[in-house]
Amino acid sequence: MKRKEHWGLSKVRKLAVCQFFAMSSFLVVILFNSPLSETLVHVNRERLLIYSALFGFSFLLIGEVVGLFADHHRDLVWKKLCLSFSSAAIGSLGLILVVWLIEFDFIGRLAIFKIVGLSGLSVFLFFLFLIGLNHSNPWRILPLLKKDRLMEIEKSQKLMPNQFEWISYNFNVHGGSIIELSKQKAVDLVLVDKEHQDIDVMALLSSGVRVMGVSAFWETFAQKIPHSEIDKSWLTKLDLRQRDPVVRRVKRLMDLLVSCIGLIVFFPLLVCSCLAIALDSGFPLFFKQKRSGYLGRPYYLYKLRTMKPHSEKDGAQWATQGDERVTKVGRFLRRLRIDEIPQFWNVIRGEMSVVGPRPERPELEVKIIQKIPFWNCRYLLKPGITGWAQIKYRYASDIESSDEKLSYDLFYVKNASFFLDLEIILSTLRSLMKGSR
Repeated sequence: MKRKEHWGLSKVRKLAVCQFFAMSSFLVVILFNSPLSETLVHVNRERLLIYSALFGFSFLLIGEVVGLFADHHRDLVWKKLCLSFSSAAIGSLGLILVVWLIEFDFIGRLAIFKIVGLSGLSVFLFFLFLIGLNHSNPWRILPLLKKDRLMEIEKSQKLMPNQFEWISYNFNVHGGSIIELSKQKAVDLVLVDKEHQDIDVMALLSSGVRVMGVSAFWETFAQKIPHSEIDKSWLTKLDLRQRDPVVRRVKRLMDLLVSCIGLIVFFPLLVCSCLAIALDSGFPLFFKQKRSGYLGRPYYLYKLRTMKPHSEKDGAQWATQGDERVTKVGRFLRRLRIDEIPQFWNVIRGEMSVVGPRPERPELEVKIIQKIPFWNCRYLLKPGITGWAQIKYRYASDIESSDEKLSYDLFYVKNASFFLDLEIILSTLRSLMKGSR
């Protein structure tokens, strides 16, 4: 059987292709399909190129917010169609505003419709092409794993069912026959566990087969790292780039900028929320709660009060979905995360970052640390108002869900970067639009 080539484009490459299509659509419409009365026809080529790049950037920004580049619905063609045109249409508003500010004139409505239509259609066809490739060419994987380990991977909700084709394997076959089996079955990837480190990796790589450990597989295809896949040697290989003095200062500057702007912009909303809390359940309006911070150091986190007064008179409890302790106003504030606005003050004080692992209460962590190894790895970075686990998983309300959220926090600890932070912030905006938490 002949092995097929995979077009496993990374998200950065997908964004680059979509940027190219958006810019090309803009230039084609203005240069070759616009009347002489159109405003941008008389603009010099350099400025026109800047406008096209601006439209492409706006397209990508809106696309990220509305979820165009999210993988969880990549096989829903109709949704990709709607999001492609919606991203182009909303992104064009930024272009219209900038052109008006610089040229003192508006882009023609017909030109805008053509730009939106052509860019939306070209991006949709690109995604349609990728979806077709995924359906016709799944990853053919030879798993050298125990049955329970393989079942754990196959049941993961974060892995698309049509993304992989698992090749059966007899553990009694000698290591040298793995190469022959890989050639016969056109295997793309051999998935190995710690017990199978004796295989001839170099021979497999030379034959064109990719070899990957379970930890790397989870990280690549599910964007999480279960704690069961890490050990002390994994920790020694961590590249904590955000500990670098330059990176740390840049991140701190961005945190201060975002927090100050956030407090100023949301101040009227904060005042209205305080008034609503006072009318609904009285005082206090705010509350502070001890949390575990950077390197496990405790600090006090500030939030708007969303629960009834004295709701924890019997001690710390998990917050659950539909918690009866939450007030009517508090339920609304939680759904839109308005209750977390005061945490910008924690960021300004240097106790938190805008993006990072969500801080947990020390009282609840006592049980968590006993049952979940490497839990404290989360605090190798500053805790955040939002984070990778918050946008990828539901609200943690017990040990099991905390275990799952830890796997996403470990992914963030290993892969933290400016661009990942930006993706998390934009995805958080998307969750706010949907009213989810």
